[in-house]
Amino acid sequence: MKNYWEKEKYFSEIYDQYIDKVYRFVFLKVNSEVSAQDITSETFTRFWQQVYREKEIKNPSAFLYKTARNLLVDFYRQKDRLPSPLEVLPQPKDPNPDPEQTFAVQDNLKKVQDALFSLEHPYRQALFLYYIEEEPITKVALAIDKSEGATRTIIHRGLKKLKKILRA
Repeated sequence: MKNYWEKEKYFSEIYDQYIDKVYRFVFLKVNSEVSAQDITSETFTRFWQQVYREKEIKNPSAFLYKTARNLLVDFYRQKDRLPSPLEVLPQPKDPNPDPEQTFAVQDNLKKVQDALFSLEHPYRQALFLYYIEEEPITKVALAIDKSEGATRTIIHRGLKKLKKILRA
């Protein structure tokens, strides 16, 4: 049995490792800082409850993303809202911005965001975790509750659909 301090240390390590990733994942779905903070906070509260009860969590990343995803579903059910488009992704900072180039980059980013948002949820989530969060296939599979083979297929098909949308 772990004592309280060991549990706290374990939780702190996981929190430090995943807080930014979970927040970004949630924020891109709700596009509201306050809602994203609330959902992220509840995600880590539930993680702490599991740690405190000494429930074994084999893959903290999968637990956190799955919990966040479930809380997002609850959020939209309660609020009867549709997810807003992905309007805010980190943009590269250019020390000497050329207005024409800046506009082109922003326009391309908006097109990619709109195309990504138009994908069905499993494709969008798998592509987000794999390409934006740079999670390995094993963690993406656990987060979306699919086998590794099915996850590879979802990523491949999602990328194919994304390319098709962008070419149109």
